[in-house]
Amino acid sequence: MESTRTAAQSFALVRKGYDRDQVNAALSRLEAEVELLRADRDAAVRRADRAADDLARERERTTSLEARVAELGTAPVTADQMSDRLSTMLGLAHSEANSVRDAAHADADQILTQAEDDAWRLRESAEAELKDIRDRNAAIRSEHAAVLDTARSRAAEIIATAERSARALDEEAARRRMGVDEDHRIASDARRQEALREDELRRAASIEAAERIRLRASEEAEQLRADAQATATQMISEATAHTERLRALRRDALSDLAAIRARLEIVPSDVDEEPLPASPIGREDQSLSSSDE
Repeated sequence: MESTRTAAQSFALVRKGYDRDQVNAALSRLEAEVELLRADRDAAVRRADRAADDLARERERTTSLEARVAELGTAPVTADQMSDRLSTMLGLAHSEANSVRDAAHADADQILTQAEDDAWRLRESAEAELKDIRDRNAAIRSEHAAVLDTARSRAAEIIATAERSARALDEEAARRRMGVDEDHRIASDARRQEALREDELRRAASIEAAERIRLRASEEAEQLRADAQATATQMISEATAHTERLRALRRDALSDLAAIRARLEIVPSDVDEEPLPASPIGREDQSLSSSDE
């Protein structure tokens, strides 16, 4: 796959420019690669949606546990009135709240890591595609220059051949003039003039054909370059839009995590708790700014 993306296209030259079948095949490959990028983008969006759903479920579960703990903590119960069973239930509720909080932290970290990995992977893929398209544009420009050079060389060769033929005819006519009488000389001159006229016509036709070949090759190469540039612009726009959507998803996930942390910090606990991890919002924003640069 990568070798196909990074390999520069090489089109065979035919009489009227690039081979049409090879050009169509190259465009088909480019369209297939664009479809693969779109499939990767859709898969990343689906993964982000699933992660958001998981986070919402964990948030609901945490809210439910907070309500249970708050309900147990609001009733005025003295030490004499508290039964062993109630003490056990309260301890289990605290333990479950701690477990849910730890699980929510772990899930949130996993969601953030996955979202960041997806964003970087898509960014790298877009950069690789952009480099590939630039390389292909350079290859097409190089082949365009090669076509023009070939056309110029062919035109020069045709002109040189015509001039050599004209000189050969002149020399042949001169040799014949020296060995024939006046009538033959006149007839020879007439034939030579006719041959020169025909040769001049052939040379003019050859020059015109070479110029047509050069112009046609230039037009087709310019069209290929314009098509490749348009494809590159579209792919870059799609990759940029998708990256922005992933950034929005990541900001939403960070906002949900901050809300969960704020709620969990007010949950009463009689057991030792580890301090909540520092907010990754600043770190993520700084990473996002660095990636944009």
